[in-house]
Amino acid sequence: MNRRALIAAVALMAAGLAGSAPADPELRDGFFGISGIIPDFSYLDGLGAECATSGFWIGPSATFLGSNKEELHTRQMREFVTRGVTPIATFYLGSVDASATEAAATIVAHYTTGSGAADVGAPIRYWEIGDEQNGVWATSCSPEEYARRVAIVAAGVRAACPSCVTVLGGLLDGPEMGDWALIPYLERFLAAGGGEWIDVYAFHLFGLARPSPFQPGGPLYDEAATIVDGMRRVLAGYGREDAPLWVTEMSTFSGGMGPIEQSETEQAADLVKRFVLLRFLGVDKALWTYVTEPQFEGTGIGFFDQAGLVYDGIGPYDRGADVKKLAYGAFARMTDRLGGGTWIDGARENGVTWVAFDVRGETVTVLWQDPWIREGPLWITPAASVTVETMLGEPRLSSAQTFRLDLDLEPVYVVGASIAVSVSAPALTAP
Repeated sequence: MNRRALIAAVALMAAGLAGSAPADPELRDGFFGISGIIPDFSYLDGLGAECATSGFWIGPSATFLGSNKEELHTRQMREFVTRGVTPIATFYLGSVDASATEAAATIVAHYTTGSGAADVGAPIRYWEIGDEQNGVWATSCSPEEYARRVAIVAAGVRAACPSCVTVLGGLLDGPEMGDWALIPYLERFLAAGGGEWIDVYAFHLFGLARPSPFQPGGPLYDEAATIVDGMRRVLAGYGREDAPLWVTEMSTFSGGMGPIEQSETEQAADLVKRFVLLRFLGVDKALWTYVTEPQFEGTGIGFFDQAGLVYDGIGPYDRGADVKKLAYGAFARMTDRLGGGTWIDGARENGVTWVAFDVRGETVTVLWQDPWIREGPLWITPAASVTVETMLGEPRLSSAQTFRLDLDLEPVYVVGASIAVSVSAPALTAP
């Protein structure tokens, strides 16, 4: 049976499961997201996240519906919907056979037009297929094998919900990965025909908040620019240059890993810079990993054990269970200032970055300087009166005239009007 016939056959089966989907509630479906297991959903109430994954994966199996796993996923996605957050579902993509097409169609129909959608409170429209398949964990496989698995599961997604969005499992990157690094892996996946089944291409973005002599060349937030450029180049070679890009996991930590220590301020500053740079680069969604520190490594001093926005009470750098980090406040302020905004302008040069947004008719510019590239004051010339705020929303100054601004590591918001940024002091004028 060819692929078109397969989709048609499975669609007939899925139609028998369909009901009428609930009307979408007031869901935010924007750029700023959260990923990873969330033990306490109440923390979402203060963050303003617009989309989220739960950190659990759905197996495309006939045994899913009616199981405890279905109950877990329904409860998790309902928690998102009741808080106005758009859910993103992920299919676990271990080795699958042809039966997974029908199973995936049944599950997608359940959560888009069936009783699962009614139980969640909204249809689930985004379906990520796999995760870190070029890594070393259970779904690891060659790009050609991944293309095969994607075709099986995505055929079921499209049969049950032609308007749903299929998302590539987030790819890792690193020079140590050789021909399984992000760009060569993606190119081989596309050459194997996998792009036929994917609407959105995703990657993961982890790293340090600043250069460290203990990890020379360790990836920083601006590695995103290299990855995005490479992905767009490869996608263009297969006629998919306009495909949306997402970052489905990203983070840095606060605390210590061996000789590398990072403060809460450094983590918070890096969080804002990662989100804003990705938006500047044209990425459509970005999700921070995690809300609460997850005990991923189980030591309290691993990268992910310290990458959350809220402490879990474990480890020598922890300030107590349920204590919110500065990064939690920085995330909340960022979504308050930029949520729903449209990128309008920006530039990156010699360690200085500024990105301007139109947010409900008001211009908000995020501005920072990387001190490992450049140190020294900036001069800001506003088109009208502006207020400069810290990344936590504390006012620093207001002015309608050209003014000097000294920056360290932390980004600032310049609110009220467009600005010109210069690294040179304005010329003196005669009185």
